[in-house]
Amino acid sequence: MLGSIQDRLTRVRPPRVRITYDVETGGALEKKELPFVVGIMAQLGSDAQMSQLPPLKERKFNDIDRDSFNSIMATIAPEVAVGDMRNVTVDDPKATLGVPPLVFKKMDDFDPVAIIKQVAPMAYLYSGRGNIRFLQSKAEISGTLARYLDQVTGIDESGSACSDARQALVDQFKEAKAAADDPQKPLPEAERWAQAWKAVELGEPLKELFTQLGLEDEAADTMKVLLGQFTQDILVPLAAKLGATDFVATEQDKLKGAAAYIDDRVAEIDRLLGLQLDVIMHAKVFQDLEATWRGLFYLVSRTETGAMLKLKILNASAKDLLADLTKAVEFDQSGLFKMIYEDGYGIYGGMPYSVLLGAYEFGRHPNDMTLLGKLAEVAAASHAPFIAAAYAKLFDLESFESLAKPRDLQKIFESVELASWSEFRKSEDSRYVTLTLPRVLLRLPYGPDTAPCDGLNYREIVGKEQQSDTEVNGKKATQLVPDASLLLWGNPAFVLAERITNAFALFGWTAAIRGVEGGGLVGGLPVFSYNSDEGDVQMICPTQVAITDRREKELNDLGFMAICHCKGTSQAAFFGGQTTNLPKKYLSDLANSNAQLSAMLPYIMAASRFAHYVKVIMREKIGAFMTRGNVEAYLNTWISQYVLLDENAAQVMKAAYPLSAASVKVTDVPGRPGVYNATLFLRPHFQLEELTTSIRLVAELPA
Repeated sequence: MLGSIQDRLTRVRPPRVRITYDVETGGALEKKELPFVVGIMAQLGSDAQMSQLPPLKERKFNDIDRDSFNSIMATIAPEVAVGDMRNVTVDDPKATLGVPPLVFKKMDDFDPVAIIKQVAPMAYLYSGRGNIRFLQSKAEISGTLARYLDQVTGIDESGSACSDARQALVDQFKEAKAAADDPQKPLPEAERWAQAWKAVELGEPLKELFTQLGLEDEAADTMKVLLGQFTQDILVPLAAKLGATDFVATEQDKLKGAAAYIDDRVAEIDRLLGLQLDVIMHAKVFQDLEATWRGLFYLVSRTETGAMLKLKILNASAKDLLADLTKAVEFDQSGLFKMIYEDGYGIYGGMPYSVLLGAYEFGRHPNDMTLLGKLAEVAAASHAPFIAAAYAKLFDLESFESLAKPRDLQKIFESVELASWSEFRKSEDSRYVTLTLPRVLLRLPYGPDTAPCDGLNYREIVGKEQQSDTEVNGKKATQLVPDASLLLWGNPAFVLAERITNAFALFGWTAAIRGVEGGGLVGGLPVFSYNSDEGDVQMICPTQVAITDRREKELNDLGFMAICHCKGTSQAAFFGGQTTNLPKKYLSDLANSNAQLSAMLPYIMAASRFAHYVKVIMREKIGAFMTRGNVEAYLNTWISQYVLLDENAAQVMKAAYPLSAASVKVTDVPGRPGVYNATLFLRPHFQLEELTTSIRLVAELPA
């Protein structure tokens, strides 16, 4: 793990390998290096937006980095339809928001205040909140204004209202209501009210106040808006309350001033806005979109992109990919294959994709299995491992929070429902697919003690009320019990991809992606804690569920790569490196070892990287006078640069030189002179998989 940001900025990079190849042009040798390209596929808009996009074959991967992130987001402009969601800011239980979809053009648009400003009923409340707070701040520096506000909200000793001053102010702004309610004005509600209040002709009491305050022109118009808001939000409800026949003023009522009324109103507005934000932000369509973009931002913001490390994004849903791959006669006729293979790996001067990331979850639905098989074919042909996430339904679970409950996971996968999954694991192409789990917490819930929200006292409710054992005034007290389903969980494939790009940035190689010391440690995960009914502080696991060593080994054997949380910390780690492939069983131990290694992600990525180079190298050599022996010698000389014979070398050296042995064998193709087949034999440095310990007890027997 790296230390402080200063260490990151001033670090001396560990020894790194640069896989290059020589190209002779004009009698001079030029060394060339292939960049590491990550292709990201994700649904970046709503279902309605995705249906309006051109066919997949007409789309393309676009470069994305920290500098271009917001511009790409603004171009896509993802939307969330909220018009049919319930409007909880009014008393009508059937009322809906009835507003256009929310549009997000930068990451800050996911913030609560940015959402409020896009939803008209919420924007009006928030505007009113700002107006009365502004009036309160002016009263704090003006004794004249403070005395006036206290007068219009005060109750005298006899218990009757100071009705004259209050009623005068209410009457003054009463005429503004008709102008503000005019349906002919196509302005937001807050602006209509502001214009109506500015148009009010001042009566004698207010003229005198404005004269004392020295307000003219624009300043006078601003004060009209503030007093109009104050009248509407505080004085009108107060007058109705004091005019009730059963009202009896208490001592607290008599001592209450304008500042207290403003504080109460602001608290009520914050409560209403908070309830409405919970409705919007906890809707599945909103959570899915926010999780995708925050996961993408996590990867992009932590990747040191440059000339040799690139990220490319394709806006495509799983439905789009399935339609494209299944409608083609063969997978190599699909639009996706042409984008990934032909435009990258199969064209002169192209940049092959080194790894593919799909921001999707794969369950046990037949369509999921079909898509996974097709993507595996594309990944295998392109030598670009595909990384995605496993869906809890694949384990017959509602969420991964229950992953610890099944006694034996193997038995779940013996079901006939998962016959297609078992068949997929036996295929050769499945070694190019990695499914990660469980989900990862992407942000803390908003709140003063977790993630404060500027401009609003918003505490996101991420729990459900339940009765506790304690009693208050003879009644069972209620307690808010955290509900993990209301938190924002994201795709763990983004986290694994970040470990891969980090390894390449450090070493120029991607072997160091697993283990605490081996590059698989993930730090800085959001930590959300709460007080339990027993009185102690408990933490919600930032990876949905704490995975034990035994369960992690089970998952690894079943073809999944799990991220394991380090108890009591904000860290987690990838320990396994298993792809979805089920290694074949042979009679020979050596053959079994080779099958096991060929199903591991770090070794698949190593082999794929060399496969890209061999193809590019030999494409440059086409037309040269080379015999079979020349080609074999050339390739063996080239690949020997990346072999480290010392098995006791340091971790950083093995990360930079990941091969302990390598050779290339070139054979003639019968009947085709000048055409050869090349077979690569690669042996990586072995990584520790597991350690079995035994204890020997020696006891001395009495004579």
